Amino acid sequence: MARLARLVVPGMPHHITQRGNRRQQTFFCDDDYVAHLDLMAEWCGEQGVEIWAYCLMPNHTHLIAVPQTEDGLRRALGEAHRRYTRRINFREKWRGYLWQGRFASFVMDEPHLLA
Repeated sequence: MARLARLVVPGMPHHITQRGNRRQQTFFCDDDYVAHLDLMAEWCGEQGVEIWAYCLMPNHTHLIAVPQTEDGLRRALGEAHRRYTRRINFREKWRGYLWQGRFASFVMDEPHLLA
């Protein structure tokens, strides 16, 4: 069965979460957090996605992001996560997925922004 299309509303903030595969750790040292943020800044900047807030936990991430196009989130986060995964897999001599499935994304309305 085909998966449902992700709802993306350009110009509106989205709450995005991405969990480590099997809820395992995805950040192992301070440099990993910095590398992930650098990749997010690079690819979100290139795709016109503003990051308003973020919280990087050892095994998952939360972002508040505002895409300027319908494809912005998919392109920016997909590439940043692929490159981060490649970095970790190379360093740890691992293979396979670091992240659990697709990232979750929910359009936020004004009451959520005030919370």
